[in-house]
Amino acid sequence: MWRQTAQSQLAKHGFRLDSQHGGELPKGLPVEVLGMAFEDFDHNRGSAQVATIWELHPATVNLLP
Repeated sequence: MWRQTAQSQLAKHGFRLDSQHGGELPKGLPVEVLGMAFEDFDHNRGSAQVATIWELHPATVNLLP
């Protein structure tokens, strides 16, 4: 359910998220994130712009208008 919501919200910004498309957004989008932060082990997630091992689990992410 969350993935479909994210796909729909991202499509409004011209970004396609499915099994063939994804990756980095060309431009950052304002979001609201709710979740519990914890320090995870270093497992090479994210991109060069992500320089932390802190994660949010579980997380609710809403794109802002």
